[in-house]
Amino acid sequence: MPKTWLEISANHLLHNLRSIHSLRGRPLMVVVKGNAYGHGLKEIVGIIKDCSFIMVLAVDAIEEADLLRQNGWLGEILIIGWLDDDGVRQAAMQNYVLVLPSLDDLKRFSKLAEEMKRTLRVHIKVETGTARLGMPVSDALSLIKVGTESSPLVRITGIYSHFANIEDTTDHRFACEQLTRFQEVLGQVDSDLRARLLVHFSCSASALVFPDSVFDLVRLGISAYGYWPSKPVIVSFRQHPDQLDFSLKPVLSWYSRVAQVKNLPSGTSVGYGLSYRTLTRTRLAVIPVGYYDGYDRQLSNQGLVVIRGQAAPIRGRICMNMFMVDVGHIRGIQTGDRVTLLGEEGDICIDAGTLADWAGTIHYEILSRINPGLPRVIV
Repeated sequence: MPKTWLEISANHLLHNLRSIHSLRGRPLMVVVKGNAYGHGLKEIVGIIKDCSFIMVLAVDAIEEADLLRQNGWLGEILIIGWLDDDGVRQAAMQNYVLVLPSLDDLKRFSKLAEEMKRTLRVHIKVETGTARLGMPVSDALSLIKVGTESSPLVRITGIYSHFANIEDTTDHRFACEQLTRFQEVLGQVDSDLRARLLVHFSCSASALVFPDSVFDLVRLGISAYGYWPSKPVIVSFRQHPDQLDFSLKPVLSWYSRVAQVKNLPSGTSVGYGLSYRTLTRTRLAVIPVGYYDGYDRQLSNQGLVVIRGQAAPIRGRICMNMFMVDVGHIRGIQTGDRVTLLGEEGDICIDAGTLADWAGTIHYEILSRINPGLPRVIV
């Protein structure tokens, strides 16, 4: 067995996807960028590639799209990140769908499509409040009215936007303003064009608490992997008593092994910077995982792991490839014992939200920064 590995629960992943599909009654667009939020792109697509209710997979880069194809995904792929000219050419050759974020990009796409004599399919990205990639409402309205007659090889097949402030609050006024701006654009779409467009606006948070954001499909990210986007989202969702049986189940668990056990006298410094010093005779275990693997350095002297069903606090700084924990209270511990870094063991649960709280960040970052090279085992 490897010294550290991840386990990916196929049952939990499918439970989450089916639950959200059932909740909103629409097909799904699953966002699998960032190595499927750290879960492993090829592992995740291997589990979901035959799900009939998943219409589209969304990625950030051409390399991710190619990896989906190589691992058996035959459905639609939307690349929501920016691409240079070479990336656009590759996307055209593979028939991927691109984001159209500006009128300047429309000109660029048109030129490249004409050079290649190939049609480019695009989704218009309307900027409604994030100040990220996307075109102003005025440009989107202009494009909708004029169409792409001057760029016949660029074919609009969808339109979408993204919420800026729906995870961090229970006050959805800004989200409503964004939705109003988006609907202003949709109102200018004639019926023939609307019938050909795939319209989407939801994220995990809005899909759960703001049903009006669900148009032709549910676009979701973190919830697919078993996590609520934030505590305010849970609060908002639980205000609807008819939905109390809805649940999400974390998909990923992370394990390692005890590499060494040692006894230290009182007053011994531990790790770089002498950030911890033993107060009494102490027994430590060395765990062969570090910040190179994605185990956040901010967990130094903060976090816990679980060994033999008991919590073991981290002592000293997280190193590049290892860290130390106090195991003086754990009987029978020995080299090779399994260590739970993220997951459930006995009565203890350490999820990505727990690690994020200890590290002062968000669970999205904890998950997506797990080293892509670590072994991922589907269970």
